[in-house]
Amino acid sequence: MFILVTAAILLGLGLIFFLNRSASPMAAEKAYYQPRGAEQQQLERLAPEQFERLCFRLVEQIGLSITGCQRGTPREIDITAVNSQPITGGNYIVRCVLIPPETPIHSAQIIALSSTVLAERALKGIFITTGFLSEEVPKLAEGPPIERINGQRLRQLLREHRIPLV
Repeated sequence: MFILVTAAILLGLGLIFFLNRSASPMAAEKAYYQPRGAEQQQLERLAPEQFERLCFRLVEQIGLSITGCQRGTPREIDITAVNSQPITGGNYIVRCVLIPPETPIHSAQIIALSSTVLAERALKGIFITTGFLSEEVPKLAEGPPIERINGQRLRQLLREHRIPLV
């Protein structure tokens, strides 16, 4: 019995050692979402005004009507929009954050959007960023529904809706 317990403990310690040596989930996501080539350079070179127009076009293309906007910082904007469809429609808060592609979005930023959605009594929040989401963001479960769009997904949506980067 003693040998079996010792072997199990050694096996567990070995697995812990190998897990710690492997890349962190954040590093893996960062590597996966790194854009390649011209798209990366175009997003990095966007001025805040260009990013704002890009977000406005995307929000309109997905079927929402923009009712207002508020700038937090030059690189961050909150767009209020409405979906006028009966039954499934309602108010949306879209937070757009222009950051370098290698910069993570932390859970505090998503929680702040959740608070805004609750305060405004919106149906849903949408968080759009040119960066990537840190490893703790997917673990957030409480609060209103928040759609999270990282840099990779943003590029994909722009291609689907035929919206040019410049």
